Amino acid sequence: MKKIKHNEISNETKSSLKKRVITALVMAAIAFPCIIFGNWVYFIFIIAVTLLASYELVHVTKIQGKLRIAIYVITITLTLLLVNYILFRNNWSLVKENTPIDAWEFVANGFDNIELSSMLIILAAMIFFVISFVNEKMTIYYVFYFTTMIIVLSLGIQSFLYLRYSPFSAWKLADPSYFNLPSFPYFESLLLILYLMIGVMMNDIGAYFVGILFGKHKMNPRISPKKTWEGFVGGIVISTLFSTLFALIMALVHRPILPRFDLSQFYWVVLVSIVMPLAGDIGDFVFSAIKRNEGIKDFSNLLPGHGGILDRIDSMLFASGSIAAMIAFIDFISPIIENI
Repeated sequence: MKKIKHNEISNETKSSLKKRVITALVMAAIAFPCIIFGNWVYFIFIIAVTLLASYELVHVTKIQGKLRIAIYVITITLTLLLVNYILFRNNWSLVKENTPIDAWEFVANGFDNIELSSMLIILAAMIFFVISFVNEKMTIYYVFYFTTMIIVLSLGIQSFLYLRYSPFSAWKLADPSYFNLPSFPYFESLLLILYLMIGVMMNDIGAYFVGILFGKHKMNPRISPKKTWEGFVGGIVISTLFSTLFALIMALVHRPILPRFDLSQFYWVVLVSIVMPLAGDIGDFVFSAIKRNEGIKDFSNLLPGHGGILDRIDSMLFASGSIAAMIAFIDFISPIIENI
């Protein structure tokens, strides 16, 4: 039997890996308590991520001077407004009328869908176009870059909120007894976003180690010089296996991630588990293409060994959006299939 040869791991790679692991542990120590506790703690954590990510969208560009400061303010403000559009829209009347409402219910209110304000998107495009008319440094490329990336970032981050809060409305309608479990706010409602994190992290870990050990065929050196086909396939396979296994265990112990993710409809879990790492890889390539275009390695140096916030959440933005879209599709198509 022929022995499979793996690549030699350089000292530079070992040092980089050590730095990445330490930073990842620190990030986990900050993020996981916020995710588990949920409520306003998670919401504030996501707002902090939004601020840093929208800052990096501008930081990566070659725009300088007073225009750069103005773009910082506009980009951060518009992103915050778009991310929080559902919260503002659904709770404005409650605040206006001083209606008593539980804190969990307040932040989770309306997160049964993903939705951006079309008026805010049009406003963003108009603002950037007007700036391009009066300042030649604001090229048409940057007009479309900022408009598009604000939408992408807002949809992705709003999906983070959706994955943590949508189980409240889903289970309240499907099974009130399950929704009323004392552990629900901190365990059962947490499973959907844990599913995302397992899928994305195992895709990154699988692609990284399979690529280092066995990667020989480059995918697209122009955009991402280090990515290989071996790492790409390895990441998808490992991610699909781990995320599907997690969902299966939860279903077997009668704690399905969502009402339609139980054993009787488990084919949906398999489908979402396959789509999730694929969407994550698309996100990774999109942000890599931006970095190559701007001639930089990372969006910032905030996270040693990882780069910036956007370097860390690029694949997660697209993966979370894909899960949200798939859940909406499943909720739409399942009743049709059941009635056939």
